[in-house]
Amino acid sequence: MTSKYRLLLTIMVVITFIVTACKLDETPYSFVSPSQFYTSAADAEASLTAAYTPVTDLYNRVGIQLPDYSGDQCFPRAVVGREQLTVFSYDATNDLVGQYWQHCFNGINRANQVLENVPTIVMDETRKKHILAEAFFLRGLYYFHLAKTFGDVPLRQTSTKDIASTELAKSPVTEVYAFIIKDLEKAVADLPKTPKDKGRAAWGAAIGLLAKVYLYAGNNAKAAENAQTLIKSNTYSLVPNVLDLYNPLKEDASRIEVIFAAEFSSLPGLIGYDLLGFYAPANSPPVFSKTAFGSAFGYHAFFNSFAAGDSRKLLLDSAYTNAQGKRIGQADVTLRDRIIVKKFMDPNSNGANGENNFPILRLADVYLIAAEAEARANGATQTAYDAINVVRKRAGLPNLPAGLNKDAFIEAVLQERSWELCYEADRWYDLTRTGKFKSVATALNSYYLSRPVQDKHRFFPIPNVEILTNSKLEQNPAWK
Repeated sequence: MTSKYRLLLTIMVVITFIVTACKLDETPYSFVSPSQFYTSAADAEASLTAAYTPVTDLYNRVGIQLPDYSGDQCFPRAVVGREQLTVFSYDATNDLVGQYWQHCFNGINRANQVLENVPTIVMDETRKKHILAEAFFLRGLYYFHLAKTFGDVPLRQTSTKDIASTELAKSPVTEVYAFIIKDLEKAVADLPKTPKDKGRAAWGAAIGLLAKVYLYAGNNAKAAENAQTLIKSNTYSLVPNVLDLYNPLKEDASRIEVIFAAEFSSLPGLIGYDLLGFYAPANSPPVFSKTAFGSAFGYHAFFNSFAAGDSRKLLLDSAYTNAQGKRIGQADVTLRDRIIVKKFMDPNSNGANGENNFPILRLADVYLIAAEAEARANGATQTAYDAINVVRKRAGLPNLPAGLNKDAFIEAVLQERSWELCYEADRWYDLTRTGKFKSVATALNSYYLSRPVQDKHRFFPIPNVEILTNSKLEQNPAWK
């Protein structure tokens, strides 16, 4: 490793220690030992809060942009290199790829600090158990994001303490999934049924995520079992009107369905949902957002794929009335060949910063996991049909036709996931985990005439700076 990159890494380690302290009125954490910092219940809570912060850092932008701009539902305006994701011209130096990796490992490091230091603190034992369970959940969540995005990644089971501890080789993705499952099983065992505060993990988040991880790992029986356990617990229920799910004024009522979310606030000094202004078309009225960039849109083919009467289609539109009262349709150059994404709107936003919470896991997803996993394990059983039909009924659609064979039923579930979870950073990963990702080459329009997706795009490349600063880390083979 060159002296240049050792210096860079030293600076990064120091910065990590400083921001992780999360106690602005105390001596910076980088200048005190863990034994000095982790001495009270307040310190334990502060360290856990710091471990949650990368969730909003990730989903403020890059956690959504990286997968959604790669898929077949959404495309960006071709500015500042975002189009590289859509035309698959990115490489290991792409900034968005680097940010995704960094946010996840920042969260893992902070979760590791909680798991290492909180056990020695003298405090209420029940609360301590819950704090540790939340840290296990968060570490599992961050690693799930890394596994589905990059494949083989380093398994960092201890926090970064010095330069030597940053040197770590990759582990096979199968081992990463096994590690995630162990973390989530610990979280399931110890988390309470009700979260301590809004935005915190509870039992439902852990077992729901565990079901999804099992699906990605290929253990369909366990995926179905955990999904059904959550469904039958009656801890959550679907919001009757799907449109209410995304209304920031109704976010508390939506918690009956939203199991875990990135919690945003438009208040000054806090993190607002930044992609709000990206979806708002240029010169649009403030019903979309106080600030409109017109930087991300939906594909016409996806818009047209919704059945008549599907209430979820109302979250998209092919026209709008601008701030001057003029109706802007597809004939207007500013909207031609673009579909407006209305899923996230906030007329009370602070500029482009919205109050919208971003759902990471909700009950509709769990129903569809239950349907797919059951079908993969046992065929298109009545149990599988019942699960998907709950979601279709809420959307205003009839039951799925009876008598589908296993493969046809699974295809129907994947299509239902596409409609139900659109623009929620899920579709690209459904395509990659099922080997169907090269189908996005046909999602074209007048802005993107060719999308030369290749086998290597199954996983993103490991950021180049990580390779340069970790001598044991090798690039994904397809990207060498």
